Amino acid sequence: MPRANLLACLAMAGGCVAARDESDAVARAMQRYQVAARTVNPDSIAAFYTTTAVLFEPGINPIRTRDSIRAFIASFPGVRVDVATATPDTIEVFGGTAFLWGSYFERLAFPGQALSEQHGKFVTQWVRQPDGTWLIHRFFRIPLPS
Repeated sequence: MPRANLLACLAMAGGCVAARDESDAVARAMQRYQVAARTVNPDSIAAFYTTTAVLFEPGINPIRTRDSIRAFIASFPGVRVDVATATPDTIEVFGGTAFLWGSYFERLAFPGQALSEQHGKFVTQWVRQPDGTWLIHRFFRIPLPS
């Protein structure tokens, strides 16, 4: 193999390894987000979003900004989360932006209400910050019928 082709192959392989490392970093960030989501602590959850993030929840207007997301989470005092999982199906990284598609399942109880179960699909857009951490910039949830 000519030297130029070998160097090109090595450079492409390095890019693949770097993208895989970034995909793993996004998957780990999502796992940490799920841990925070189970606590239903507005500050802990909001810390995973960019300051200009948008949360798209079914049936309501988009929730824009980290502070509004924090306030939205805080509007559910006393909620108990028994199960909250997010299973990644695909993660694609394009430079400082990553998209994570997956499935979710939640079992939670609001004070005075019966236990609720929800499942569906989701997609999150993550943005790498200058310090290398990944934060959610857009979060879309798509519930599926039982």
